[in-house]
Formats: sequence, C-alpha cells, structure tokens
Amino acid sequence: MDKPRILIVDDEKNVRFILEKTLSTEGYFIDVISDGESAINKIRQTVYDLVLLDLNMTPIDGIQVLDIIREQNPDTVVIILTGHGTIDSAVKALRLGAFDYLYKPASPEAIRERVREGIEYRQKMQRRSLLLDQIETLRKNLVDLDSEAKPMEQVTSSNRFLTAGSLVIDKYHRSVTIEGKLLNLTTTEFNLLLCLAEAAPSVVSSRELASRAMGYSIDESDAREIVKYHIYQLRQKIEPDIANPKYIKTIRYKGYLWSG
Repeated sequence: MDKPRILIVDDEKNVRFILEKTLSTEGYFIDVISDGESAINKIRQTVYDLVLLDLNMTPIDGIQVLDIIREQNPDTVVIILTGHGTIDSAVKALRLGAFDYLYKPASPEAIRERVREGIEYRQKMQRRSLLLDQIETLRKNLVDLDSEAKPMEQVTSSNRFLTAGSLVIDKYHRSVTIEGKLLNLTTTEFNLLLCLAEAAPSVVSSRELASRAMGYSIDESDAREIVKYHIYQLRQKIEPDIANPKYIKTIRYKGYLWSG
C-alpha cells in the first residue's frame, strides 16, 4: 500500500514545525503550507489522504479551504486545528464533513493518534468503495444479460436515445458520448448521468439519485456521502476542468443538476 499523503495547513510557523516533526517519523509523505490560498492551489494539484487544517487564517480561512477539499476530493479526511476561542467554528466544520478537531496546542501523542485514526478511517472507506465497484461490475453483467434477452423491436424504440446538448445517451446499449467522445462509464455512473439528464434542468437530490441509480433506500445524509464519491468519479470522465464543473453542477443543500 502506498504511504499516506498528508497536508499540514497553518499560518503559525511553530505549529507547522511541531506538526511536521511529530508526524515525520510515522512513515507519511508530508507537505506543509502556511496560508489558505496556497493550500487551495495544492489541493487542486494533489490528492491527499488527510489534511490538518487551521481554521483561523486570513484572508482565506479554514472553512473556505474545507469547502474546496469537499469539492475536489470528498473522501479526504480533514482534522481541524482550533484554539479554545473558535470551538463554534470547529463544530461548524464537523457539520461540513470534517473528521475531527484538535485544540491547539495539542500533544504529540494526541496528534499521532488522531491522524492514525483518520488514515484508518480513509482506508476503510476506500475498501468500501472497492467493494461497491465490484458489486457494480456484477450488476453490469446482469444488465448486459438482460439487454441480450430483450426483443429486437426495442432497438428502434423512439425513446432509445436521450440528448442534452452535446450529450447523447443510448439507453438500449447503455452507451454515452459527449462532444462525439465515447465514455467508459460504470453502471452506477451511467445510471447517475441518465437520472440527471432526464431531470434537467431540475435539481435531483442525493437521496433520489441513490434510490434511482443505485437502488439504495437511505436517508439524505448517507445518500450524500455515497453519491458524492460517484459524482466525483463521473466528473473525472466528463468535465474538461474538474475544478470548475461545466456539466454536472452541485447545488448546495439540494443536490445536483445537469447543465449541459
């Protein structure tokens, strides 16, 4: 397994030094950044397993950096660094998807323990995603078998193709092209894209996407966590610029929409 990659973001030099020194013997790849803007640039270039993130920075604070992390790499584990006076912000960060928070100054033992737990959590989520992909492969095989069993008259059905701008979806062969380019999609990615294209220009909630595309009957919070991973993978195959999505838009607190 590759060594975990960690990003430390804090505008206090002594804090950066302590964090890097504390973790340097744990076998991690470590990058250190001193401000929010540089952190955002780094996050857009590199996928990190875990980010240690200071909240109280200017002009770009930790909450803004956390938003970008969630857009770019939603499964990155984020541990917030906070002073006693910013506990409300730390709680807000937890609600936005941070893994945990540490009071400054934290002891080396506490830092190592929470980082280790965060890395273990991410590895569990990666194994879970792998299992989901394996399930998708089995489901795709079943879909292919069902497609082969359909009568030929369905091939010429008037609702076989769905177009949305430069996007063309062949429902029968379950193939997709965009701007003439054939996409290699998993079953879940195809189903998600079809749901979004059929609903356009309306917003589709994460819960509805999880139900229609994956067959899961779960609450909105769990659906959001599952769907955002697959949306991220789908954007990697569709979007010209993953940092500024053109086709699949995130509508905060509501869901996603197809805008192509």
